[in-house]
Amino acid sequence: VGLVGFPSVGKSTLLTKLTGTKSEVAAYEFTTLTCIPGTINYKGAKIQLLDLPGIIEGAKDGKGRGRQIIGTARTCNTILI
Repeated sequence: VGLVGFPSVGKSTLLTKLTGTKSEVAAYEFTTLTCIPGTINYKGAKIQLLDLPGIIEGAKDGKGRGRQIIGTARTCNTILI
């Protein structure tokens, strides 16, 4: 499951609360610079959550780390926006 969204919307906080994985949280944008994986156990199944860096307008054109984020998100079975 890929967590995709704008910078500073709570993706890292959600990952930390659900999985216990330490993903840096701060009061400024672009705290997460690389994909941070975490795992949750649900009814005997292990589900991997990916905290992706914030996506910004122009990402499809390569702005920021847009192409890298979109490429990683495309490999996910589910995307949570």
